[in-house]
Formats: sequence, structure tokens, C-alpha cells
Amino acid sequence: MANSDAEAPSVRYHQLADLPWEDPKNAPPELRELAEKAAGTGARRAPIPCDAIDLYSQINELPAGYEIPPHSHGAHELMVVLAGGCQVFGGPALTAGDLTEIPAGTEYGFVAGDEGIRFLVVRPEASTIAITEPTEEQK
Repeated sequence: MANSDAEAPSVRYHQLADLPWEDPKNAPPELRELAEKAAGTGARRAPIPCDAIDLYSQINELPAGYEIPPHSHGAHELMVVLAGGCQVFGGPALTAGDLTEIPAGTEYGFVAGDEGIRFLVVRPEASTIAITEPTEEQK
């Protein structure tokens, strides 16, 4: 099968050591306070530009005990735990190698485990976020 060089995207490599970690000052206004608080704990996020295949992706690293409050996104999400783990509010404990499919609009949140957590997020597009207060069931 022949490929047209003009039409075929090239393979792109994104190495963790070279990813640009986000500056919380560049977070959207509604998330700036949360992003600055997170950065103060050592939590960080690096967007991965996957323009060649039209996906939105990011790597997240959170320290032990860090809580991601209940929230939802406007796009479907695949979350892959790469290292460490977390306890999902109202759900299972996740460890390295676990994957979670989160439909758009579904609320979820979690607390990073004793070793912290590194996870990959993949979405079909950049997405809005809506943060909510946890219910008693989610705590």
C-alpha cells in the first residue's frame, strides 16, 4: 500500500523529560486558584500536543493524599494510571495499569494513594470542566 507523503502525518514522539509542565498562572480564570494551590503541593500537569492524530492528552502527577474534587468534563475521557494509585470517590482503588473510561458529563473525583499517582488522560478534544462539592456518598 503506497502512502502519499503530502497527506500522511509523521510519527511524533513525546518524551516525559521534555514535556512542558503547565504554569498555574496560565490556567483558565475559573481554575486558577485550584491550579496555584495544586502547584504548591508538587502536583503538576503537562499537556501533550497530539495534533497529528487529533487528540487531547496530558500527563498528571499528584503527591500522596492529593484530592481531585468531584468534577465532570464536556468530553469523553480515558484515564490510564501509569504509577502509584488512587481511591475513586464511590468507586474502586486504582493502581498502575488500570484504565477508566469516563463518559462526558460524568462526575468523578479521587484521592491520590500513599505513593501519589501519575496518570495519562486522553480525550477527543480539549474540554470544559465543572467542579462540584462532594456528596456524602462520594467522601
